[in-house]
Amino acid sequence: MIHLIKKSLAIIMLLCSLWSCSKNEEIKVNDILIQNIDKEGLSIPLNETFLVEASIAPDNADRGGITYKSSDEEIFTVSAKGLITPKNMGAAELIVKTQDGSRLSDQRTITIERPSIETIEVEGMVDGYLIVGYNLEQKVMINLLPENSTPLVTFHTDDASVFTINEAGSALGHRLNGEANLTVRAVHNPEIHTTVKVKVLDLTVSEIVTPTNQLTITPMGGTYQLRKELTILPAIAAGVELRYESNRPDIATVDEAGVVTAKGRGEVEITISSKDANPVQSTVSFFVEAELSYTGWTATASSFNASQGTPGAILVDGASPFWHSKWEGGSEKLPHWILVDMKAERMITEIMINRRSTNTDLRKAIIEVSQNGGTFTSVGEINWGSAPASDDKRFASFAKQKVRYIRITITESNRGDNASINRMRVYGASE
Repeated sequence: MIHLIKKSLAIIMLLCSLWSCSKNEEIKVNDILIQNIDKEGLSIPLNETFLVEASIAPDNADRGGITYKSSDEEIFTVSAKGLITPKNMGAAELIVKTQDGSRLSDQRTITIERPSIETIEVEGMVDGYLIVGYNLEQKVMINLLPENSTPLVTFHTDDASVFTINEAGSALGHRLNGEANLTVRAVHNPEIHTTVKVKVLDLTVSEIVTPTNQLTITPMGGTYQLRKELTILPAIAAGVELRYESNRPDIATVDEAGVVTAKGRGEVEITISSKDANPVQSTVSFFVEAELSYTGWTATASSFNASQGTPGAILVDGASPFWHSKWEGGSEKLPHWILVDMKAERMITEIMINRRSTNTDLRKAIIEVSQNGGTFTSVGEINWGSAPASDDKRFASFAKQKVRYIRITITESNRGDNASINRMRVYGASE
């Protein structure tokens, strides 16, 4: 019996020894690697996902779990299984780590780019056809969905004797009244495509009808969609491309789509021409106000009425807000000044002062400008004299100057020492 017990103890000790040896020889992770993303990183369209493949070495390590993390979940998130889901365009880091406490990791830069194309639509179809001009080159307009898709497509004709089309999508008709097919394909996935019928017709423009009144753009940098205001005759030629030219690019520019952009204050003419062999022309007149934005600007004054009449009111629209020299508790002597800080140097060419339309107290003021707030240069004097209250605006126009500060000094009043201003407006010029 004692012999059997001793034999059993020996077996138990041997097993314990073997278990202890096995534990001391645990296989540890010595490397981790993202396998399916190059070191340079990866770009993923906003409307797609990507499954990360990562591995550890050796692959028989005892604790071989992997964790996935995004450095910015506003850009993309990543699941516990490595599925990247884009959230917004931008770049962030994908970080993979081991779970064994070894702190081994690997990472890649993930860039979320514009969404890939899902649907392609050809615009300007007429009775089931895309009309292409005979001997007239024109751009084929397409609509890609979702919005903001990466605009990478190819264009193909199935009969180059009818029309040809280049890589940029400009089609040229060769056979009058001929018909053929146009196919537009997504580069990233050729299975996404659309095919439309094309007919070649004579699209010679006979007249470009333009607005007869002068058009206006108010804000500096504002735009006007001129193409939408034009009528092209005959109606079949309504979709043809046109040429646009500004006679004063310092006042307004115009792009190939007919979008007019305000660059400075003044009048400008935009000439519109057809692209025919014998082009027809029309012109449109614009007045560009080029009014600056007052966001962030501040105003101080030598005198103001605290309960009603603070200087910042001259930067706010409406009849009610206005600056007024101090009147409560006794008025203060002329002159009064208001100093406007535009917070940055801006190129300007005209300043408008709008006095209150309910009284005539403001009679005369001097307008000065400065780059540093210390040295000022006079750019004009405004004078109402004895004009009625309804005559409430005066302008100081001058050669364009790049300045930061504007100072208005009221030197004369029609009502003792009292003075008020309803609004100041500042108009910009091109650099």
